[in-house]
Amino acid sequence: MTIDCSTESAVCDEFSVISYPALRYFDGHGYTKPYRGPRRASAITSFLKRAVRPTVTALDEENTTNFQSVDGTVLIARINPRDEHVATAFTAIASQFQDRASFGSVDATGTTTVTCFNNRDEQKFALSDLTAIDALSKLVESCTASLIGEFTRANEMKYLKSGKSLVFFFATSSDEREAYVNKMRPVAKMYKEYLSFVTVDANEYGDFAAPLGLTPGVFPALSVQNPMYGQNFPYTEGAEISPETVGAFVMDIVQGKVKPWDGQSRQERVQTHDEL
Repeated sequence: MTIDCSTESAVCDEFSVISYPALRYFDGHGYTKPYRGPRRASAITSFLKRAVRPTVTALDEENTTNFQSVDGTVLIARINPRDEHVATAFTAIASQFQDRASFGSVDATGTTTVTCFNNRDEQKFALSDLTAIDALSKLVESCTASLIGEFTRANEMKYLKSGKSLVFFFATSSDEREAYVNKMRPVAKMYKEYLSFVTVDANEYGDFAAPLGLTPGVFPALSVQNPMYGQNFPYTEGAEISPETVGAFVMDIVQGKVKPWDGQSRQERVQTHDEL
């Protein structure tokens, strides 16, 4: 069912729709689950598959391995029956994050552990020390975070306050952005302690480009920003954007071989050069 919020504002208010398009899943038993992921068919399909699963799927040793690959992000808890409090906490965290990941549990005879599989980025996170109150939530947040995320106004401050420099990639086509993510993962993984790689939908957020020293409307384009020092390093317009060239560009910045953008647009730099 579709709802036009411009004419059915009361319905949209009832379900806390503050921007759209927005998606809500109704389970038929009075519960509603909001979708907070990317606006892509594959991501929405994954969300719907999660929505019809139990909050925590009961597993045994025979089907645990298969369950690891049912979703982009999968958490499996191996819980010793004596750690009933962990089972309760795991169910609670699964209820909170079920729209973004799939959760399963299996009885264990040894130490209770929780393992998270980020299948999109081929990363694995394991946790055995569950004494901290926020241990599970931190594990989920770390594991669900994409190596290369999508930069929007909604998450802008999260990235800017991360303490890392940002590598922005602008493209108008979702296929272009997805292809960039797939080929750039090794570089993003190599520098993940220091850099956050993000994509930007140039159709919707093209106004982000100019403050980064890029020519508005000329995409695809890439720029590196150091928020701490307010420095921007626009990548050469029209140059190849590949793992090798971007990796070399990042190293040149670190080594001081590339100077930060001086605030002039490309057209202003050309005019200044002509005048000289």
